[in-house]
Amino acid sequence: MHEKSMPPHIIRHSKTVRLAAVCVAALLKKAGFRIDRRLVDRAALLHDICKAESLLKGGDHALMGRRLMEKLGYPRIGEIVGQHIRLESLEVNEAMVVNYADKRIMHDRVVSLQKRFIDLMDRYGKNEQSMQRILKHYEDASEVEQILVWSSGFEPERLNHLNLITGDHALNGGEGLL
Repeated sequence: MHEKSMPPHIIRHSKTVRLAAVCVAALLKKAGFRIDRRLVDRAALLHDICKAESLLKGGDHALMGRRLMEKLGYPRIGEIVGQHIRLESLEVNEAMVVNYADKRIMHDRVVSLQKRFIDLMDRYGKNEQSMQRILKHYEDASEVEQILVWSSGFEPERLNHLNLITGDHALNGGEGLL
């Protein structure tokens, strides 16, 4: 993160995504899914590793992050980082967990999907095309949330409890945080 000059606000966002993702992963694991929580932890923390670079130079930061992780010898992390904006499938796996957690974090706070996407519309919905793209991402995120609910009994509003945790909490595999 330091080598890629990640700004402090993106680091705070990434740490909160990590916290939410590890909690969702723990709930899925408890429900019987084969989820690698350590992989989720690392990929969530690094999901925006190339965000600052993409803002300066242009480009898809998810794809840039994927390529960087692969170049550094972490292809599984790269695969997940590459899907944190758009999933390749609707399979319940580590990529889905990180993708969903990122959609629930506005800056460094857990919010509902609706609140997150209203913010995205306000900031990036500059024309009809961008508004339609954001709406499509909202529909996709809502579908992912429903899959997680149906698959594991996950209650989306429980993630809001994470706002009570200050700093970079010792995650302990996500157990007991919710």
